[in-house]
Amino acid sequence: MESRIASSTQIGFIRRTRRLARRIMESTGLIGPYFRWLEHRIARRPGEQVNDGRPMPPSDLIVAVSGTADERWFSERGQADATKFVQIAQRHGLDPAAALTVLDWGCGCGRISRWLAEDVIRRGGQFYGTDLNTSLIDWCAENLPGVYTQNDLRPPLPLEDGQFDLVYAHSVLTHLTEAVASAWLVECARVMKPGAIALLTFHDETFAEHWGPPEVSTTLKTHPYLVWNNALEGSNYLSAWTTREYFAALAMSSKLDLIEIIPGGRELPEQALAVLRRP
Repeated sequence: MESRIASSTQIGFIRRTRRLARRIMESTGLIGPYFRWLEHRIARRPGEQVNDGRPMPPSDLIVAVSGTADERWFSERGQADATKFVQIAQRHGLDPAAALTVLDWGCGCGRISRWLAEDVIRRGGQFYGTDLNTSLIDWCAENLPGVYTQNDLRPPLPLEDGQFDLVYAHSVLTHLTEAVASAWLVECARVMKPGAIALLTFHDETFAEHWGPPEVSTTLKTHPYLVWNNALEGSNYLSAWTTREYFAALAMSSKLDLIEIIPGGRELPEQALAVLRRP
């Protein structure tokens, strides 16, 4: 019993020490170089490689968007998410065989775009991708069909009003503070056509309970929008968490109609998915 108590105490001490170290690096500006160093280390230990018939980004770019250099995970999860988005959009009235104008907001290095862009364009539609990271956008522009442009941390996008039939973003709101996330919801509404669909993922309370740090699930009960590791906004270092009820309120304030929210996964680490429509 004493050894187990000591072990638990030691673990708690280590966690507190690491958290304090992160806060010091955040306050001194050292967290950026440190986080990039960690990403570089991960990229030097690539996971399983795969040839899926599509251009594969270099490991450092895969790590920047996925936190892993495993090409099989990047390929299979990208295809699975692409399929899920198409099926959900179809269920809510969009015809995937039609000539649609589609935006991948926060496209990264094309984890989902590489499965969708070619089909959209082949059917007479237009495909666009935007991202904060110049290196990711440059790779997509050189290797994938479609139009890819850089966006800033805050709106606006370099795109026209009412341009898109479908806007989707996987794990983008999950790395933004509340004020910035709210501004982006308004921006999504701006670039959507009347009747257009937006599919946006986020960390909800179910995802927090099963896959998040223990403190997050508890804190969400009193603080419905929580930012964990509040530095390097827009990167994987910062993670944002919100309840489904609070996300619904944010959507309403952006003038988008909330059609449904699919809760986060219990058996698999799948983020919650909000389906929104522009009136």
